[in-house]
Amino acid sequence: MSTQSLFSVPLLRKLGVRLNIILLGIILFFLVSSGYGIWTLQQQSAQFKAVTQTYYDRSMLAAELSRDAELIATQAMEQSVTQRLSNIDANILQTDITRTFTVARNKLNAYAPEEVAVLSEIDRLTQPYFDQLVLFYNLIETQQRLQLRMNRLDRERQLWVAPYINFDVSADNGRFSTLVINLARSTLAMLDAQSPGLLARRKDQLEEFRSALESLTGLTQIQQQAREKLLENVRDTLILKDQLDSSRLETLSAMRKTRLFAQRLSSVCYDFYLLVKQRAESAAQQHSELIDRVTLQISAFSVAFLALIGLAYWFIHHYIVRRMDRLSLVMQQHATGLAAPIPQDGHDEITVIGRTFAQFVTANDLAHDQIQSARKAAEAANEKLRELNISLHMQSNTDDLTQIPNRRSFFEWLHPTYQKLAQQQHAFSILMIDIDWFKSYNDHYGHQAGDECLRHVAQLLRSATQQYSGMLARYGGEEFIVAVPNISFAQAQALADELLNTIVQANIAHGYTPKHHVTISVGLATLVHANQNYPIEKLISTADQSLYEAKSKGRSQVASREITHTLGSHV
Repeated sequence: MSTQSLFSVPLLRKLGVRLNIILLGIILFFLVSSGYGIWTLQQQSAQFKAVTQTYYDRSMLAAELSRDAELIATQAMEQSVTQRLSNIDANILQTDITRTFTVARNKLNAYAPEEVAVLSEIDRLTQPYFDQLVLFYNLIETQQRLQLRMNRLDRERQLWVAPYINFDVSADNGRFSTLVINLARSTLAMLDAQSPGLLARRKDQLEEFRSALESLTGLTQIQQQAREKLLENVRDTLILKDQLDSSRLETLSAMRKTRLFAQRLSSVCYDFYLLVKQRAESAAQQHSELIDRVTLQISAFSVAFLALIGLAYWFIHHYIVRRMDRLSLVMQQHATGLAAPIPQDGHDEITVIGRTFAQFVTANDLAHDQIQSARKAAEAANEKLRELNISLHMQSNTDDLTQIPNRRSFFEWLHPTYQKLAQQQHAFSILMIDIDWFKSYNDHYGHQAGDECLRHVAQLLRSATQQYSGMLARYGGEEFIVAVPNISFAQAQALADELLNTIVQANIAHGYTPKHHVTISVGLATLVHANQNYPIEKLISTADQSLYEAKSKGRSQVASREITHTLGSHV
C-alpha cells in the first residue's frame, strides 16, 4: 500500500493521529532501549541532590552570610546620614539589622572541625558588632537632637534681631540696633568656625559685642527685654555649640569602630564561605566524573534513537512544516498589506487554520478601518492636551493680574543667569520699582481701579524694557523688579530715567499726589563685575535700599548705586 493510499483512510487524515502513531513508536523504543540509562540517571540524580543540598545550598548560605555582614555595615552608614530624628529608634534598628543576618546564620551547620572553629569565631564577633551599631545609632540620635535645639535657638535669635534691621531710629537707639545686629552676626560666625584658632578669635569678638551690649544704658523697657532675651540666647548657643562639637567627635569615633567590627565579621564570614566552596567544588568534580560515565553508556542508545527521529523529521517536514511555511508566507504577505490567496485545501488541522485565518483577515480589514478613525480622534485629543499643558505652564509662571512674569518665574531665570555672568565677570543691574502713593490710589479710586492701574503700569514697563535681554517681573504688591545683564552703570541709569519718564508721560490721573498723576520711584544697583563672592540676593537688597532712598527723598526719582567690588560700593 502506498503512502498516499494509506493516508486516505479517514482516521489517518488527522495530523494529530499521524503524529501520535509516530511519537508512540519512538517513545516505546526509547523506553525499551533506555531502561538502563534511566536507572543510571536515577543514581546520578540522587548524588546530584546530595551535592546540592549538602554543599551547594551551604555554599550559597555562606555567601549570603558574608554579603549580609557587608550590607549591614553599608546600611548603618546610609541610615545614619539619611534618617531623620523622628525615624531613628535604636531598638527597632537593632531588630531590623540583626534579623536577616541571624536567619542566614541559623541555617548554617558545620560538618568539619575547621568549619566549627570559623562558625564559633562568627558567633563571638556578632554580638559585639550589633552592640556597637546600637551605640552608633544612639550617638547619631543625640547629635540630631542637639542640632534641633541649635536650630530652635537660631530661629529665636532671628526673631529678636529682626525688628532692628534697617530700623531708622535716634543715635542712641541706633547704637543699640547696631550692637544687636553685630552680636547676632558674630554668633553666626562663631557657629561656622571650624578650626580652634578661628573659633577662639570669633568667641573673643562675640564677647566684645556682648559686653558692649550689656553696658549700654538709656534703653527702653522693650529694648531691655530684647537685650536680656538675646544675651540668654547667645549663652545657650555657646553651651550647645560645645556639646554639639563633642557629640560629633563621639559619633565619628563610633563610626570608625563600627566599620572595624564590620570588616572583622565580614572577613570571618568570607573565610567560612571559602571552606564550604572548596568542599562544594570537590563534590562537583566527583559528580562530573559520574556524568561522563553515564554519557558514554547512553551514547549507544542515542544512535538508534536518532534514526527514528530522522524518520519523524521527514514526516513532519513533508506533511506539516512545508504546508505551515506556505501558510506562514501568506500570513506575512497579508501583514505587509499584500493580499495573497490563502491555502484552504485538505481535511486536517492546517486546513482549519487556513480557513480561520481567512475569516480573521476579513474581520481585521473591518477593524483596521475602525482603528484608523479612533486613532485620529486620539491624536486630536492629545494635541488638545498638549495645548492645555502649555497653558498651565504659562499660568504658573505669569502674574494673573499684570500678565507679566511673577516672582517665582523671575528667580528661576535669575539664578542660572547670574551664575553664568559671574563666571565671565560681566556687569549686572537690578532695578527695584515702586508706584508712589499707590495705597492712596486704592483708597480713593477703589481696588478695581488700582488693579487696572497696576496692569497699565506693567505694560508700560514691559514696552520700555523689551529691547533689553533681561527680565521684568512683578515683585509683590505695587513693586516691580527688572534685571538687566551686560549693561554699564550709565546705561542702567539711562534705563531707570526712561522708565520714570514713561510713567510720567502716560499721565495716569491720581488727584491725591503732589503731581496729580501716577509716578514711580526707582532704586538701581549695578555690580560692575559679577562674581561668586557677591550673592545676587545682596545686589537685590542694595537696589531695595536705593529704592528706599528715592522714596525718602520725595519719590518720583531715581536713586542708584554702583558696586565696584564685593567689599565696598560707590554710589
